[in-house]
Amino acid sequence: MNYLSGIFTIVCFLYISLPVYAENMYFTGFKTYMTFNQYIGTVTFENTSLENGHDELGVYVSDGNNGSILIGACVIGENHPGYYMVHIYADDSQTQAKDGAALNDILTFKIWDKSENKLYVLSNTNSMSRENTPGLNYPEMPPIYPSGGMAQYGFLHLTARNVDLDASIALFKGVPGPKNIRLTWITTCEKNLSGFRIFRKNVSDTEYSEITREKIPATGSAFTGADYCFIDENVIKGTFYRYQLISVDLNGQQTVVQTTLDRSVSQSFLFQVDYNRDNQFGLADIIIFMKRICQ
Repeated sequence: MNYLSGIFTIVCFLYISLPVYAENMYFTGFKTYMTFNQYIGTVTFENTSLENGHDELGVYVSDGNNGSILIGACVIGENHPGYYMVHIYADDSQTQAKDGAALNDILTFKIWDKSENKLYVLSNTNSMSRENTPGLNYPEMPPIYPSGGMAQYGFLHLTARNVDLDASIALFKGVPGPKNIRLTWITTCEKNLSGFRIFRKNVSDTEYSEITREKIPATGSAFTGADYCFIDENVIKGTFYRYQLISVDLNGQQTVVQTTLDRSVSQSFLFQVDYNRDNQFGLADIIIFMKRICQ
């Protein structure tokens, strides 16, 4: 491990001297600035490696107005397998709106699993661990934006877990009526969630269309969930429909995970997740079901 640390000290020095900007697909739109620091470490999911060169990491701070700002991002494993190296940028004092990190801002790390299309929010320090590494500054816990710039902090190792999903769906239910379909869902917790949108298509369509006229506001919190309901009245008897329940985070990001369930004409649809199991759906995920309206 000491040998690897020595190699990393050299690699990181070169990297921070000559920044490499990955082509992020999910975490985009952050503002670069001449003052920045760098965090370095490993990223795993439930102690297994994520996919190098595909999965992404983003770092956020509070915008001071109940929202958050993306201040840096990278593709995991692009510079060294299993490791992330992320530049986090300071706020530009010449701009009126906050667009970067201020001194001692608490850093929130998010991980996007591209293959599963899931977003993990590592807001719990149980998902982080520090390793004292020669040549690198020892990170604070919880991690913060430090004073100065052009400094490296590590190793800060990150582990995404199912409990770090944006939220848990405890119940998702669709009940057909004579002229509509009633959709209800229950969350057990919600993190950084702005609301929901619902899309729909019938089985012969190739694309989904949104059926919510406006976003359904989120009413839960990181500690408590909420109950939701939407009634689809623009339906035709005898037609199969497929619905998408889409969550929207505070930055407008949407994440898609599709699970298709079929039921017979006479059955009500009920999908329930056991609270004690790991197959939780994040509110950055999509839950899909197909149901035929009763004749």
